[in-house]
Parts: sequence; structure tokens; C-alpha cells
Amino acid sequence: MNHLSYQKMLMQASKGMVHVRDMQKLLKLIVYIVKKYIGLHSASIFLYDEDMGSFVLKSRRGENKEMEGIRIEDKHPVPVYLKNKKNAVVRKDKKVSRSLKKELEKLHCAVCIPSFWNEKLLGFLILGNKRSGEVFTEEEVDLLSTLSNGVAIAIENAKNYHKLERIMESERKNYFQTILALARTVDEKDTYTRGHLDEVTMYGMEVVKELSKSARLKIDMENLKTALLLHDIGKIGVPDALLNKPGKLTPDEWSVMKQHPEIGARIIEPISKLKSVCKIVRYHQEKYDGTGYPDGLKGREIPFESRIIAVVDAFHAMTSNRPYRKALSEKVALMEIEVNRGKQFDPVVVAAFMKAWKKGKIKRGQ
Repeated sequence: MNHLSYQKMLMQASKGMVHVRDMQKLLKLIVYIVKKYIGLHSASIFLYDEDMGSFVLKSRRGENKEMEGIRIEDKHPVPVYLKNKKNAVVRKDKKVSRSLKKELEKLHCAVCIPSFWNEKLLGFLILGNKRSGEVFTEEEVDLLSTLSNGVAIAIENAKNYHKLERIMESERKNYFQTILALARTVDEKDTYTRGHLDEVTMYGMEVVKELSKSARLKIDMENLKTALLLHDIGKIGVPDALLNKPGKLTPDEWSVMKQHPEIGARIIEPISKLKSVCKIVRYHQEKYDGTGYPDGLKGREIPFESRIIAVVDAFHAMTSNRPYRKALSEKVALMEIEVNRGKQFDPVVVAAFMKAWKKGKIKRGQ
């Protein structure tokens, strides 16, 4: 490889590495690039582990299998040299002591390139001999040292990205716990269906067990369970007076009530991992024949999990005391669900619900 190609390859590699956020992928990329494009027998990368107090082998390629699992102590001659000199060390350099050369040979190291960040030694690249048999020139070592600057930036970027991810994940968990608490608050607001969430969640999971027996259906159980717990969270925006009104709602009042699936979806939306749950919640009041809300979706346009919630939610609502009527018996509620099979409810879900009920898996007040 001529000088210009060599320099171009290293510069491109240095720029590309900065954009890799996964630490392990980054380290594998670094080792892959230097081994392949420089034509080495082996290449390894060590990073300092503060917990262990030593430099740990993180990635390697080539004829250096015995190095697997190796750790280099902070007081080892190689890191000591790198810290003192702030430069790469070349094994065949006449200025290098015999004792250091022996340590480099043990590591299959022709050249060791340090990566510093804010004067701190983050780690180092250990490069084996070239397959061509040629020695590393001073110019090549300088170019590789430039690459190590890119490595240091990339490593720090990856570390910071992971720190940010951990913080965000913690915030997401806290947010989820908050909205779950909100959902339970909503559950308590409606004095006539108190305990609705837990029972509906149980019903839904029993129905999905029946559905999962079909090889054609693939349902994310965790997403469904989460959606069952959160499906009515949007009612936090509905006045208590409407939730507990002892008569039929006026058209204006009903329009407010119908907003709860959209409100719920907006509450859940900030959690990126609940993107699918957000859709399930938004569409749990859609009807199989397209006459539901908020978007009038029909049949398979409605997420399957939403179709499950529609059935179990309706069963629980019908068998609960309401401000404007007493609870219906299970028998009457089941008849109502059957009558609306293919209209309000998905026939497949209704069939699974009926199977679960006949097996005694769905009973009020369990």
C-alpha cells in the first residue's frame, strides 16, 4: 500500500470510528482495520479497567490466541513506558531496552500505539509483525499514532453514549413507574370499576394463552401486558364527574370521554421502548367493523393486541356496576359478546375468550 492510500485509509478509519456507539463493535472495528489494511499477523487492543486496576484485552485478531483473557497490570513495563514517553514504542527501536523488548515479544508486539485522553492512558493497540516481513517506518508509526487519537475520541464518545443511555434508561424506568402509578390512580377514580386494571390484565393474558396455541399468531406478551395495564391511562384527563355520572353522557360529554385513547397514547409516547404499546393503547376502542374510535380502523388495520383488549375490557365493563345500571351477569355479557362477534369484536379473539371462560380461567372477582 502506497503512502497516500495508507494515509487515506487511516484517516477514513479514524473518522468512521467516531460514529460507532457500541463499544464492542468499535473495538472489533479498530482491530479489524489495522490488521487487514496494514497486513499484520495479529492485532489486539487493551483498555484500562478501573475496577480491576489493569489493562484488559478487549479485542484481538490473528495469531495471538494465547493472549485471550490476559490482563496487563498498571505497573507493567509497557504501560509504564507509554505513560512516561507519551509515544508509541517500536520493538526493533535501538533505544528500547532488552527487558522491554522481551515483554513486547511476549505480547506478539512489533509496535504498541497508546491512546491518551486528557493526559490519561485509556489503552493501547498492539500490532504484530507485517506479513510482508517489512519493518514499520517512522512515518507509518506517526500515521498510526494519528489513528490512535481517533481511537481515543471514539472510545470516549462510546463511553459517554453508554452513560447517557444508562441515564435515559433510568429515566424511562422512572417515567414508566410514574405512568403506571397514574394508571392505578385512574383505576381508583372510577369507583364503580375499581380493580379494573388487574382483572382485565388477567383476562387478556388468559386469552393470549389460548391464541398462542395457533402457530400463525405471534403476540408480544410483554407489550400486551403493559398495554392492558395502561390502556385506560388517558382517563386521567377525563373529569371525575363524567366517569361517575349516574346517567347517560351528553354528546359533548361523550366527545370528551372518547379522547382518552389518544390522551393515553400521548402519555406513553415519550418512552421509545413502548412505541408498540402506544399504538395498542390508542386503538383499543376501535371496532372490528370500523365504527369505533379514534380513527375508525377496521379488521386487521387494528393491532391484534388492541382487539384482545376490546373484548376483555368490554366483558369487565358489562359485568361491573355502573352509575347508570347494575352489573350484568356473566351469561348476559357473554351473549352480548357473541352477538357482536364480527361487528364490534374480532371473531378469532372472541373464540379464544370463550375457550378461556369455559375452562374457568376468566371469572369475575378472581
